[in-house]
Amino acid sequence: MTTKILPTNSCFLSSLEIFPVRTLNSFSQKNSLFDAKMTPVTSTRLNHHHLASEQPKEEKVLSQQREEGEKDKDKEAGDDDAIDYDQENVCSSPRTVALDHFRDDRLLQSARLLRKICDSLVLSSEEEEEEEEEEEELKDTKEKEKEKLVKYVLEKAKQSESFIEMLREDAEKDSSWETQKSFSFGGRDQTKIYYKTMENDTKLILRVDQAIKREMLIPVLATLNESQLYASWLPSWTMPKLKFSRTEKLDQRGRCSQLLLVTVECPWPFSTREVVLDALAFDDIDESGVVAVLLNSCDCEDDERVPAIDHKFGQCTRVDFHGGFLFRAIPSEGEAWKKAREKHEDEMIVSFIFNIDPKISYVPVSIIQFITRTVIGTLWGMFMKIASKVKNGEMKEHAEAIQSKRLVLYDWVDERVKSMFARIF
Repeated sequence: MTTKILPTNSCFLSSLEIFPVRTLNSFSQKNSLFDAKMTPVTSTRLNHHHLASEQPKEEKVLSQQREEGEKDKDKEAGDDDAIDYDQENVCSSPRTVALDHFRDDRLLQSARLLRKICDSLVLSSEEEEEEEEEEEELKDTKEKEKEKLVKYVLEKAKQSESFIEMLREDAEKDSSWETQKSFSFGGRDQTKIYYKTMENDTKLILRVDQAIKREMLIPVLATLNESQLYASWLPSWTMPKLKFSRTEKLDQRGRCSQLLLVTVECPWPFSTREVVLDALAFDDIDESGVVAVLLNSCDCEDDERVPAIDHKFGQCTRVDFHGGFLFRAIPSEGEAWKKAREKHEDEMIVSFIFNIDPKISYVPVSIIQFITRTVIGTLWGMFMKIASKVKNGEMKEHAEAIQSKRLVLYDWVDERVKSMFARIF
């Protein structure tokens, strides 16, 4: 089978021939046809033969020879089909494997393979430039969807690598971070909160690093994943007013990636703020030993699943939000987490970072201090306390949600976490 190499700017299209999730059905159908072809077919001419007990000896021998010959032909034909199919599968295996990784919540592994494919196409495409216009005309809707999927994977992988690299850096050694001095969960040995403002104090960046024991990892992941239960534990404030009035899961993609709508009532004179979060969860355990969740805001023009703003309860503004969670082992060396390792016997770090543009021309210092000194610490402390209760079986709704998803999600989470521990400890 011959694979045509496309020009540079077409490497995301026909050469990759990325299959979306629904292609698995057609793949199964093709396997069924393949199995059918491999089934020997008995010639209908055998119906005209006498019974074996009635045939003369010589005729019986000839009949057996004819049967064996026909079976050999059928087998050879089936083998030919198998060879053709295998050749096609070999040609498509890199792109198929890459998208299988993505569907299996291994974003970075998928992106690494896709980059290799694209790099090889770029190097080989200089001799094929004259075919660009012809190939462009062959694009159809399905191929454009494939192109869009590949670009989505590569874009999300780039964003994920950026925030993971940032969280791997020691914030204590970066003078641009302000350190929060007060904590509502654990102590300075285990919880570290940092913040900084940008663009004339109109944008805020926050980072939280939390040391935990390894047995807390799954409860933390479960508390984070069960977004439909956020409203049962998220705190609120009356002075100044700050309340999470709406937390709704708009869509579920894959095992644990979600589209979330969060609405927050803000202190006067600011109107209600709202964000739609595309939460993409993935693990990179086999390569780097980490689990992560990428968080990005999106709007109607970015994603057709996003609803229009509902103003029935008053003026509402959608904000920009970018960040993520990272779960990794505590570094075995260095002073930053020495007390957490030795005094508290912690083995892992949960890190959370985000930057938010509240769409405000000026943010009073008092509001910034309220968010950094009170809101973030309280929110994070409540999150960790709920995770601890989940671990101890004290949260009935969480226990029911986890049990209902045991076969489709949490059994898989258990196995991946075991793999993670085997690699990093």
